[in-house]
Amino acid sequence: MTKYPRDEFDQVPETSDRHGVHRARMATPKSNGLGLIILAAVLALAVGALSFFVLPLLGTGGPSTPVAGATSTPAATASASPSATEQESKSAEAEATTEPSDEATSEPTEEAAAVNKQDPVMILNGAGVSGLAGTVSQTVQNDGWAIAAVDNWGGAPLAGSVIFYNPGQEANAQALGELLGITDLQENGDVSQYVTVALGPGYR
Repeated sequence: MTKYPRDEFDQVPETSDRHGVHRARMATPKSNGLGLIILAAVLALAVGALSFFVLPLLGTGGPSTPVAGATSTPAATASASPSATEQESKSAEAEATTEPSDEATSEPTEEAAAVNKQDPVMILNGAGVSGLAGTVSQTVQNDGWAIAAVDNWGGAPLAGSVIFYNPGQEANAQALGELLGITDLQENGDVSQYVTVALGPGYR
């Protein structure tokens, strides 16, 4: 019980609505701003997702730069490849032109090296002219050839002058034929082991 006397404000009917002066409702506590922060974060995530996934599909932004770089690389490669092909073709043509000249110069050298004037030569007289074999042998010897023998031809009569040679002596036979003017060269190993010059009728 209070010490103050009761008045008309203390008599409030239970079923009737309040009227007149009454106590004000308690004020709702103020928000601390957490909801606003969460809302701002959600909006920021939505904007970031939109810019990351949607804008590249629309063809705007940075993806255009890598595409330009990618397309320029094949162009550079394509422009560089024809020059390399031209250089290879030119080098191949140069080799093709030089190879025949090397072969042409090497063949005469091999033939010249095959001539061996130390391989003795036999001179046989089948022309019926006395002393003809000795004269020819002197010509051959003066050219640097070694003489194996000088004699008369003992085989069948000759129709002309012949140089007989064994396998591997063809170069010597050709050289002697040019020296003596004899064009009939025959490979025959039954005549002699040496290159044999058989002087026939009508020789000089």
